Amino acid sequence: MKKRIEVIMAVLLLVGACIFAREGVHVVDSLQAQKGEVCIVIDAGHGGS
Repeated sequence: MKKRIEVIMAVLLLVGACIFAREGVHVVDSLQAQKGEVCIVIDAGHGGS
């Protein structure tokens, strides 16, 4: 019984972390959209053939 409770709590912890991470992404994304920030990525081009 104790092992089952531990597994359930571990699953709930992981699910909660995923939910909070997704909500955090939405909050940060909306804040960046309000500020109008632009992210520029520079690729060195050192990959592939």
